[in-house]
Amino acid sequence: MTCRRWLVPVIAAALSLPLQAAADDAQTALRTCRAEPDDARRLACYDREMDRAGNAPMPVAAASAEAPELSPEQRFGRRGSMTREEADRKEQESRELGELTATVVEIWTRSDGLTVMTLDNGQVWAQSRPDPFFRIKNGDRVKIQPAALGSFLLSGPSKRSTRVTRTR
Repeated sequence: MTCRRWLVPVIAAALSLPLQAAADDAQTALRTCRAEPDDARRLACYDREMDRAGNAPMPVAAASAEAPELSPEQRFGRRGSMTREEADRKEQESRELGELTATVVEIWTRSDGLTVMTLDNGQVWAQSRPDPFFRIKNGDRVKIQPAALGSFLLSGPSKRSTRVTRTR
């Protein structure tokens, strides 16, 4: 039984080597094409490499980099790694902004003691845990910034901050 534990990773690694080599070769060839100054030769080079790539597996990263937005029908039933990839992509897009500044238009407290804020841009943010020292009121300008481990910090005019999550 113990000899089988190492067999699966070894086989998986051996099978992935040709795919990685093909992806590296294709990227190198396309970089060479891009460096060609003559338009006609550059186009011919791209055509040649794309014909060659039609017979070889394409790199997975290039195919998933530009995933289109899914319709509700396409999202129906998605679970596990499919939704994780989508969530990772959306998180990366939200972090590209750097920070968000908005005005609070509505505030309420949930039954669990967490403060929920609606912003003037329509987003709704809720505290991650109750903080009795954090004070905010309607009309206050707030700043939301990315923090550690995928969390966000909301700070108000008093310069105190609280961890928040976007609910809508």
